[in-house]
Amino acid sequence: MSVSKKFIQQLILFDIFVALSVTCDVVFSSGVGDGNIKCLQTELEALLSFKRELLDVRGRLSSWGNEGFNQDCCTWRGVQCDNQTSYVIRLDLRGPSGLNASVATAPLIGKISPALQELKQLKYLDLSYNRISGGIPDFLGSLSKLEYLNLSCVGDDFTTVPKLGDLSSLNTLDLSYNDFLSVNNLEWISRLYQLRYLAIRYVNNLNSSVYTWLFKLSNLTHLDLSGNTLYGQIPDAFWSMKSLKHLDLSRNALGGGFPRCLGNSSNLKLLLLSSNNLDGQLPEIMNNLSCVSHSLEYLNLEENHIGGSLTDIVAKFASLRELRLGRNKLNESIPGAVGKLPSLVLLDLSWNKITGSVPDLFLLSSLRELYLSHNQLTGVTESIGRLSKLEKLYLDFNQLEGTIAEAHLSKLLKLRELDLSYNTQLHIRVSSDWIPPFQLDLIRFTHCKLGPQFPNWLRNQNNISELEFSASGISGNVPSWFWEQLPGLTFLNLSYNDIGGNVPDLSKKMTDLLCIDLATNKFTGPVPRFPTSVITVDLSNNMFSGTISFICDNFDYLGYLDLSDNRLSGELPHCWTLRSIVHLNLGTNNFFGEIPDSIGSLQTMGMLHLQNNHLTGELPQSLANCKKLRVINVQSNNLSGEIPEWIGSNISDIIIVILKSNRFSGSIPSTICQLKELQILDLSENKISGIIPKCINNLTAMTEEESTMHQIKSWYFQVDDQGEVKINASYDETAVLMWKGRQFEYSSILGMVKSIDLSSNNMVGEIPVEITSLVGLHGLNLSSNNLTGSIPLRIGEMRALNFLDLSINDLTGEIPASLSQLSHLGVLNLSYNNLSGRIPLGEHSLTFNNRSYIGNHGLCGYPLTETCSLEELPRDLMLSDEDEFITPEFYISMGISFISAFLGVSALMLNRRWTYGLLRY
Repeated sequence: MSVSKKFIQQLILFDIFVALSVTCDVVFSSGVGDGNIKCLQTELEALLSFKRELLDVRGRLSSWGNEGFNQDCCTWRGVQCDNQTSYVIRLDLRGPSGLNASVATAPLIGKISPALQELKQLKYLDLSYNRISGGIPDFLGSLSKLEYLNLSCVGDDFTTVPKLGDLSSLNTLDLSYNDFLSVNNLEWISRLYQLRYLAIRYVNNLNSSVYTWLFKLSNLTHLDLSGNTLYGQIPDAFWSMKSLKHLDLSRNALGGGFPRCLGNSSNLKLLLLSSNNLDGQLPEIMNNLSCVSHSLEYLNLEENHIGGSLTDIVAKFASLRELRLGRNKLNESIPGAVGKLPSLVLLDLSWNKITGSVPDLFLLSSLRELYLSHNQLTGVTESIGRLSKLEKLYLDFNQLEGTIAEAHLSKLLKLRELDLSYNTQLHIRVSSDWIPPFQLDLIRFTHCKLGPQFPNWLRNQNNISELEFSASGISGNVPSWFWEQLPGLTFLNLSYNDIGGNVPDLSKKMTDLLCIDLATNKFTGPVPRFPTSVITVDLSNNMFSGTISFICDNFDYLGYLDLSDNRLSGELPHCWTLRSIVHLNLGTNNFFGEIPDSIGSLQTMGMLHLQNNHLTGELPQSLANCKKLRVINVQSNNLSGEIPEWIGSNISDIIIVILKSNRFSGSIPSTICQLKELQILDLSENKISGIIPKCINNLTAMTEEESTMHQIKSWYFQVDDQGEVKINASYDETAVLMWKGRQFEYSSILGMVKSIDLSSNNMVGEIPVEITSLVGLHGLNLSSNNLTGSIPLRIGEMRALNFLDLSINDLTGEIPASLSQLSHLGVLNLSYNNLSGRIPLGEHSLTFNNRSYIGNHGLCGYPLTETCSLEELPRDLMLSDEDEFITPEFYISMGISFISAFLGVSALMLNRRWTYGLLRY
């Protein structure tokens, strides 16, 4: 049958239409042209299988649809597909890392499903900071297209290490923070010939010298081995890695100096060797790096043991942008050659022993950050004011003298941070109408001579976030404009000045305020309100008055509150909701009434100071909930009742307990002996009765001669809604102790003091011999009690004792001879007891006068005027039973013999001829 031409044409058109329809279907399904990518079914199923093996606590994979939900895996979170082929090429499931992690995220937990190997075209895989169990599977090595692999911090319970040496396309590999790695199971990396970037940071098991297989990676441009325990010298072979641009060996234990390089073929731009054990002289090290002088841009050698001085060879490093040499042993002055680095942006020479003046650095036209803190610099020239691009200038903790005037600062147009603190002889003198050319973010003039007027030029500063003028000689009232001028202030320290006036409500004026320290001034009026985000408030030693009702505001992050030494009054509030408080000091005020039970809700509290008030009642039982208490000081109140047993039974980490000068009664509970960390126990001037517990030798910290700490610190920090730490701060705890009859305030060495004071109570019984086990004790005061019995014979074993007071008791017997062995004893008081016998003789005991022994009518010998009879000789000089033949007549005959011998020798001395003859004989 013939077919018409028209029909054929229609058939052809239909075929074309069908073809076009199929083509369009393919186009639409692949997403080409309109951006709607639809992933392949096999890869979708592989991803769902991968998801089923994981525990997703925070729903990070909630967009990964199951049957009936979103079926386009290319739109899922962390998944990226190729625009042309629809294959999955990128899988980014990085978990939360460190303190910067958002609180809304959580790591994925579980195994890596074998289904992942279905992603044949995968180029990028990031599983870091998750909790992978079962190890890293070897099948990842079959992902031949993989170019980027990040497995950092994925687990620490693996027994095997993956074999991924077949990833021939891999150019980036990160295995950091994995303790399952070791030197012996990483050689497969040397087969990854395309590798450009390698990071193996902070792996505790890599305690070795630098591994030789690394040097086979000839194409490596970035190598990061920081934070391990690598030791030995830095290998010369690094210079053979011609492509290497970035080398980070910081935070290891590498020693020696840097190897001398040959030729000029290296392309190294960044070299980080901070926090190692490098020694040698800086000029030699810089000379050894001369082959990279044309390429090196970032050099960090801080925190080593490098000595010597800066050298003129530094000028050859013309490309250098950052030079960090802080925390070393550099000395001498800064050479002028440093000023010939035109590309230098950052220079850090802090924490050295550099002397002289800050030289002319005006040729450093690119310099933005200059750190010269903690040196021995004595002067600074006006030329520093010509660094027009300078943003940060730190000259704190030096010995700068003279005056900083407007000329030093006149051209620092971009200056944002200025720290001149702790230069006690440095005057800062600018006119009251001076308008600075810069807007500062940070300004610190602590312990400089800034006053007496409050600096009026601050009126032109609008961006300050941190201001510290502590101990800077300012007097008078804070001008009213100040509290309005700096709404963005986060840190304010005006302590240790002579500043007065009222402080307004800051809760709406300084809404970003985190720390405020106005201690030791003359501020008056009520305690101001603060923004609820505040972390540190120190208003101590002022003249604030009224109540502290502001405490009922919901402070979410307040960690340190010190309102001591003011004129505050009223009852303590019942609304304690300080959920983050660590240090609370309300001492030396006029508070009265009972300590409210609600204070026990402060479960983060570590330090409680309520001393020198008019508080009554008992210590509330609710304080037993404050299990983190380390210091409790309620001395000089009117508290009563028995010493609670929860001190020791519920709270075991207490270091300091001061209940002095109250009306506590009853006996000392045996639970006190459970305080293994206790170093200071002061129960003096109360009505405590009973005996000294024999279990006192269980106070472990007092049985150790060496102290493990100097200060006792309060640590606290704030984490914001994004998981970032806004402040991580510490304060030294202080305590006023009775020492050698006088009151002393201890702070910086409080952690070294170990003392027990039970004086002025009604205690009875003997001094337990167990107390002599406290060989680390520095002070022991048991005076003014009703103690009986003798002084323990082994008291000489308490070798650290510096202060011993056993006066005004009913002690009997002799003073132990071992007492004379206490070579550190500075104060001894045994007066007004019933002691008898000879006072022990010893080189150190001769330093005490008669006041140490008066009131003991049976004592004799130096330093008392009463002489001792023969029967009162010390027992250690008396004779044993085996020496009965030595009688009093023996001593008489021995005396006669001594006199005869003396006369004979005298005669010889008078007759030279007899003497000469005797000597010849």
